[in-house]
Amino acid sequence: MPVTVYSMSQLQGTVNSVEDILTKTVGVTIRSQGAVGSASRISVRGLEGKRIGFFIDEVPMNDNSDFIDINDIPIDMIDRIEIYKGVVPAKFGGSAVGGAVNIVIKEYPPRYLDASYSFGSFNTHKASSVFKRNLVKQGIELGAALLYTHSDNDYRMELPQNKGKFIKRDHDKFNQSGGGISMKARKWWFDQMEFELEFIRNSKQIQGVVENIRSAESSAGAYNFAIDLQKDNFLLNGLDFSSGTGYAYSQYNFVDTARLRYDWDMNPYPPVSAYGGEIGVLPSDMKMRKHTVGNKTNLNYIINDRHSINLNSLFKWALGKPSDPLLDKAVGRQINFDSHMTSWVLGLGYDYKSPNDKFLNSLTGKYYYYSMNTKIGDVWNSVPKEVDMQQHDWGVSEALRYRFTKELLGKASVSYDVRLPTDAELIGDGFLIAPSGDLKPERGTNANIGLMYDKKIGSGLLQVEVNGFFSYLQDMIRYTRNFVQGRYTNFGEMRTFGVEAEVKADVTRWLYGYVNATFQDLRDTRKYEPTSNVLNPSKGLRMPNIPYFLANAGVEFHKENLFGGKGQNVRLFTDASFVEEYFFDFEVSQYQEKRIPRSFKLDLGLEYSIMNGGLTFSAKASNLTNARLFSEFNYPLPGRAFTARIRYVLK
Repeated sequence: MPVTVYSMSQLQGTVNSVEDILTKTVGVTIRSQGAVGSASRISVRGLEGKRIGFFIDEVPMNDNSDFIDINDIPIDMIDRIEIYKGVVPAKFGGSAVGGAVNIVIKEYPPRYLDASYSFGSFNTHKASSVFKRNLVKQGIELGAALLYTHSDNDYRMELPQNKGKFIKRDHDKFNQSGGGISMKARKWWFDQMEFELEFIRNSKQIQGVVENIRSAESSAGAYNFAIDLQKDNFLLNGLDFSSGTGYAYSQYNFVDTARLRYDWDMNPYPPVSAYGGEIGVLPSDMKMRKHTVGNKTNLNYIINDRHSINLNSLFKWALGKPSDPLLDKAVGRQINFDSHMTSWVLGLGYDYKSPNDKFLNSLTGKYYYYSMNTKIGDVWNSVPKEVDMQQHDWGVSEALRYRFTKELLGKASVSYDVRLPTDAELIGDGFLIAPSGDLKPERGTNANIGLMYDKKIGSGLLQVEVNGFFSYLQDMIRYTRNFVQGRYTNFGEMRTFGVEAEVKADVTRWLYGYVNATFQDLRDTRKYEPTSNVLNPSKGLRMPNIPYFLANAGVEFHKENLFGGKGQNVRLFTDASFVEEYFFDFEVSQYQEKRIPRSFKLDLGLEYSIMNGGLTFSAKASNLTNARLFSEFNYPLPGRAFTARIRYVLK
């Protein structure tokens, strides 16, 4: 399959977050609208957001975006990061049409302690710790982990609607804490039984960019209990079994009750309604409570050294219970109702390997089912609309690899698959997002073909990779806004052609370098405007808010015992990224110039470890040249920032 794998044993200390790794990957970008705590959306070859699967240990996390972000996972807890493009393995379950990122958590040694703390610009603090202890005689492993994050995010930004006017962000504080405990039993009938109890909570002020928001804020929390079972040679030789069952209770609160609004010169003016509010057209004191039960079961049967079959089942049931008495009071009737959602994804895969390992083939089929039961209320109708919906669908993918020589191999894959609507899209959040009971799945057709050349050079490696890709996406799920609430609807089609190339090399025993570039041409293919017979004026135009050309390059110097002694290691690295100018809206007229300027970002970092990695000091300067960087819709991103970090490991 088209996949890139980063081993964290090579990267720890040289990066601050998962985002730092993904942004260096060919064909991958991260979309955000701020700094720490801003939700990050992964974009793979131009397809982004929930179209890209996000997994932790192969467990789908796309429905948990209010509670956990890719950057919330401490680097020190990660073993490797797998980035799939176009085709997602059946064993992952879930649904995605553009690719996936799977974060694999470390398996720790029997006795282990790992603690780290970092401090950076904009009063940013991050701390994490992991503890593990084995009770060998009982076959029990005990583990615990904690994490904490705080940031003021008070960087200066230029207002996109008022060029030349700079302000300091003063309503963007973010706090988060989380942790968990686990117990593994290895001497019971199963090879491994694991019990986990986890929690995560955060609070975030809402920073205005177009509007000067002063009071609105959100908070979220999730509490999870899970049981995982694993057994090799389950019932018969060659059949491996794994199953995970979990229950989660989550809550999301959004408060927007300000009695006054202000412009950027701090002049007051009336709220959005007589009941207050700064965002949208109505106030809110919303509480969304959600109960989720899920099970993922995987059976992998190795027939012989050439053939294997994989069966995967992912089931989820969710109950959403929103309430917003202030919104109901402002509208004059109940707007939000309880929602029930059920989904089931069943995947069957067959893998073949030739006797000489020259040829590998993976064929996968998937079946999708989901149902939705709720009521939808709006400001215009006094009687809410009943929704009782059931949907079925299917998908198929084929991936193969052929090794022409010892150094040269080719890969090709094609898939026709769907992405089921997520909990958030179907159930909504009770305020800004109303339930959308009639959503159809997104449908995507993807094709990939590429060559990879690997050759040993001295004690290192030279790797060259070139890939071409195509995708066609139908029934795109997009957020649309009405008078009271927005909701997700199906409209839109687009196609993508692209090519990506990367060269990585160990230039010497102590010097490593890489360079990559991606060109991705995404075009609107809708013939008509949504729900009308009006011709679409943007047909054939490049899709907005998606870069079409980007490139990365970097160099790393690494040397053991550079200053004498033993057990020491030094790394000095620099990374550069370039994004060409692109549109943040369709330019259907030469007088509508809506563009995000070209950007160049340079990072520089240093890591120094002693005691054979037991104690590590690192520092990093991000956006060293203090370049002006912008995200989608021309939202300003942080300028120059510094981070220092210390890590202690006891094995």
